Amino acid sequence: MAINTETAVAPTQAEIYKRFKNLSVSEEILPQGDGTIRISPFDDYILFTLFNEVDGSDVPIDLSNVGKLYINFVGKNDIIKIPYYVNVYELDLSQGQVLFRISEEDSKKILALDNKNFFVSSQMMSENGEVSDETTLYTGKFLSFSDEAQESMTSKYNRLLDTSSAEVAALTKEVEDLKKEKANLESNVEKGIAIMAELRSSNTELTNSLADVSADLTSASLEAAQANASAAQALADASAAQETLRKQREAVRRGKQQRRR
Repeated sequence: MAINTETAVAPTQAEIYKRFKNLSVSEEILPQGDGTIRISPFDDYILFTLFNEVDGSDVPIDLSNVGKLYINFVGKNDIIKIPYYVNVYELDLSQGQVLFRISEEDSKKILALDNKNFFVSSQMMSENGEVSDETTLYTGKFLSFSDEAQESMTSKYNRLLDTSSAEVAALTKEVEDLKKEKANLESNVEKGIAIMAELRSSNTELTNSLADVSADLTSASLEAAQANASAAQALADASAAQETLRKQREAVRRGKQQRRR
């Protein structure tokens, strides 16, 4: 069961409801217990459209055959029962539409109650005047206009607080993420510095090794050059000695030839 809407009007607007126009179908349908009406310290007109949920769809309740309709306000020591308002045109009970007029006197009594619930009920009456038990069709809460204003401000404050809390939480998470990213970067920098130190050490060792190799190669080259020079000198000396020996042999040979003559 759901309530389509409700409207509270000041006395200067009351005449409008003497000729009632059907409610907009775009009004929000509120589940049982969620409907809230506003009560002023003056005459109020409360308009409902009541629904039943049938196969997942909201279907207006036919109020034309449920008996007499009331809106009830129940306190600890008092009950205020107000019948539906009949002095109105174009109100269709068969479409779940019902209007209640709460007088200024009753409004003040209602606002003084310690219970903020209201009940829309029906009661059948037989032709001989016998009445049935009262059946609750819908229940909800009522607020005074001052309570509504305070509730609205509280709701706005809570929404603002929720939004601020969400933003703070998001910023806190962003800061934590940035801290983690900074820590990762610092760790990577430290690793990079360590790698660079290792590379420098390796480069120094390689440079030293190359110097040692160069020194070894230079020493070996000098020794090879000296050896080559010594070999060349020995070869030259051998050649000179051989040439001297050849000349001596040639001289001996010539001397023999002269003696034969």
